[in-house]
Amino acid sequence: MKAYTINTEFDASDKYIVDNIIARKSITLIVASPKKGKTALGLNLGICINEGIDFLENKVCKTKVVYYCNELSGKLIQERIKRLDIPCSNTMKFYEGTSYVDFDEFERIIKSDVELGYEVFVVDTFSKIKYDRKYNANDYNDTYEVMAKYYALIEKYGCTFIMMYHTKKDSSVKSVSEKVIGSQALSGSVDTIIAIDKASEFDTEFNLDVTSRLFESKVYQVKIHPSKKILELDKVDPIEMLEPSIQRLVQIMPKLKEIEGTIVEFVQR
Repeated sequence: MKAYTINTEFDASDKYIVDNIIARKSITLIVASPKKGKTALGLNLGICINEGIDFLENKVCKTKVVYYCNELSGKLIQERIKRLDIPCSNTMKFYEGTSYVDFDEFERIIKSDVELGYEVFVVDTFSKIKYDRKYNANDYNDTYEVMAKYYALIEKYGCTFIMMYHTKKDSSVKSVSEKVIGSQALSGSVDTIIAIDKASEFDTEFNLDVTSRLFESKVYQVKIHPSKKILELDKVDPIEMLEPSIQRLVQIMPKLKEIEGTIVEFVQR
């Protein structure tokens, strides 16, 4: 434990993978219900990390990435990457598999790739890893024990995990912690949760609700670029937030040499 005062200056440049979102040697969960874009977000985020490209205007520390997918075939992942208008070099490594893998085999993959210089492991999905026994995702002790296995890998190999996890299908559930199966257990056992808040799988504008123990929690309003197919901040023109009559007033004010009269008179001009 390190002591500090209110005037201590911290250098966090070596502490993050994605500033304000993902810390080095941490566990991040990407959560959403099925077909809501977890894989698309994971690929976009993973490629940005591997290439050192800013993600949602947050600085990224260029780090070698392994994308471990046991949900989709390698060919399908390649097709999805080609749709993105973002460079993906062959330094990014992928594993394919459509079945479960046991944790010991998973650790062997981690160990081997860390020795090759890889540090960030995107796991799509968390639920397809088999452990030494059956765990109840709704039980805090069980879930904490599973996550402890991943933290042991972090301690042992110095890696960082980004994992996909299915949320509850109950549309009435609103809070981020409740969106995760075994809500209190998982949200209390990981460092960051990125929840994809979208009503329909076809929505191109939605929120990324980031809750973190390491950074300030924040909601990002994002959109999928129509041609590039990548995520970007959805920046709203402040004028669009005003009432229509006030919008009209703001738009014509620069054109007026003299400002006289009431708001109603301005709007009528």
